[in-house]
Amino acid sequence: MNFFKSRKHQITVVAAVVLILSWLAIPENVKASQSYFPFITDDWIVCDIQMPTVKTVPEIKEKNNSELKSQKKKNKKAENSLSTKEKEMLYKVVSMECDTGYEGSLAVISCMLNRKDSERYPDDLMEVVREDSQFTAYYDKSSGTYPYKNREPSKECIAAVDDALEKGKRNIPSYILYFRSSDYDYLSGYETYGTIGDNTYFYLETDR
Repeated sequence: MNFFKSRKHQITVVAAVVLILSWLAIPENVKASQSYFPFITDDWIVCDIQMPTVKTVPEIKEKNNSELKSQKKKNKKAENSLSTKEKEMLYKVVSMECDTGYEGSLAVISCMLNRKDSERYPDDLMEVVREDSQFTAYYDKSSGTYPYKNREPSKECIAAVDDALEKGKRNIPSYILYFRSSDYDYLSGYETYGTIGDNTYFYLETDR
């Protein structure tokens, strides 16, 4: 024990010399990689892995809201891009479906726009109006005629259509996609929403 105590300094020096000689004996390429003695540097703790960016809930909501607003702007732009001829036709078709006053006409154009926004109908308003066997005011299949052509829409009807197209005004919920003459207060398989003007409006429970 006393021998080791007395030789402690010498042993330390010898060990240091051995370590230095061992290092000098290592090839230069190994030294460069620092793979032989990784503990002599703290570079090994550096991690270059790129972690994926995780979006927070507010960021996701903001993106979704932005996309929704963008889609609404596109829809509104499409509605406002109707030609003069298309607008005149729309006034007449709406007038034929209901021209008892502002609210009645607004309900008709609102229903048309609801269809345009629905996944089960075309994205183009004029395609919705022209769809086969949907609006007899546009085309009466039984007579093979276009009843709207000689119609003169009222000022209230024109105002209602313009308000719906330009101001986004609607007087029925978005899930209302169907209507019939007010002679119908019941439609098999559908829920009754109510009567506006001279039409009764209906909806499917699955659309709510």
